[in-house]
Amino acid sequence: LYGGWVLLLDAGEDVQRQFVRAGIGLNKKMAVFVTHIHADHVIGLPGLLLRFSLLGRTRELSVYGPSELVGYVSLCQQTINLGTSFRTTVSAISPGLVFSTGDLRVEAFEVEHRCQAFGYSLTFQRPTGRFVPERAVELGVPKGPLWGRLSRGQAVTLADGRVVHPSDVCGPRPAPVQVVYSGDTRPCDGLRAAAKDATLLICEATYTTEHSHLAEQRGHMTAAEAATIARECGVQLLALTHVSPRYDDGTPVLREAMSVFQQSILARDLMRICISTAGVPTVVPPPG
Repeated sequence: LYGGWVLLLDAGEDVQRQFVRAGIGLNKKMAVFVTHIHADHVIGLPGLLLRFSLLGRTRELSVYGPSELVGYVSLCQQTINLGTSFRTTVSAISPGLVFSTGDLRVEAFEVEHRCQAFGYSLTFQRPTGRFVPERAVELGVPKGPLWGRLSRGQAVTLADGRVVHPSDVCGPRPAPVQVVYSGDTRPCDGLRAAAKDATLLICEATYTTEHSHLAEQRGHMTAAEAATIARECGVQLLALTHVSPRYDDGTPVLREAMSVFQQSILARDLMRICISTAGVPTVVPPPG
């Protein structure tokens, strides 16, 4: 959730129920980002679109993903009567900028899986540093709307014709806030480059090292491999996802990751990770 937007990364089979449980409105501004066309990442999308239609959604919705996604949605339209009451745009992507709104950018990067697959990097960059009122007063900028415009990165013209720029009254911009989502992947340079200095890395950790042969065969990562990337890339917080059900509650996966990178957590249904504009992540456990 950002600035009134819902940004959904992949749409697994339980996505409809989770939307309801999370209390997310069905008519919000929304974009969906699919990493690859394997069932556990995309099978919930048709049902979600149909639910939105049945409940009267009117806002446009954009869906982004590999080129096969366009054919998948088209096939659903032809076979299960997947029509929507709102405009739905499905776009095939390539590495680079996919989506932007305000101060937020979403970029795709290639990863290594058993098919064409992407990860996504969501970057929030404040347009200015901290607004310094004393500087504004010294320059004769009247308190009020002009202060707000300067703090949002907009230059202003004073009554005497002078132009004051945000850099005149604001400190240096802080480092960007960056959330990186790996999708399904083996350790790869694309993920390492995207995760450099990330605030939060949401990373698959399907197996423990005990089953590293399966990770290699099936295009996945072990918890130790995910944690090594987080440590080497200077990530603040690592959230482990896509855990094989063979590990029950995921404790072995978390234990292995923490032995490599202490700032690791296991993602849970309805867990919230709130990130301040200063780039500090705070974990809010799921209810109950």
